[in-house]
Amino acid sequence: MRITQIQKHIICETAEKYFGSDVHIWLFGSRVNDQAKGGDIDLYIEPSIQNIADLVMAKLQFLRDLHKKMGEQKIDVVLRRLDSSLELSVYRIAKQTGIMLR
Repeated sequence: MRITQIQKHIICETAEKYFGSDVHIWLFGSRVNDQAKGGDIDLYIEPSIQNIADLVMAKLQFLRDLHKKMGEQKIDVVLRRLDSSLELSVYRIAKQTGIMLR
């Protein structure tokens, strides 16, 4: 995994602040490959909040805080509303190939 323990802590703490105490987070994409170089931080998040307007605001605030705490870098966030019947392949891929952070 190519994020530091400090970055992991910041991501988890900030996600809990904005998405609820029951949030689940996976790191996926190139950052799970220790042999790769560079790449953005791809996060798959299953939040406890489900209201769409609340999720949009939470995502914006989450990203704003991460950039303040970790510096400007590319961070992609995939949110999955658990009460939605929509099943995207990115959800399955992120959970199967990713590393659960929380």
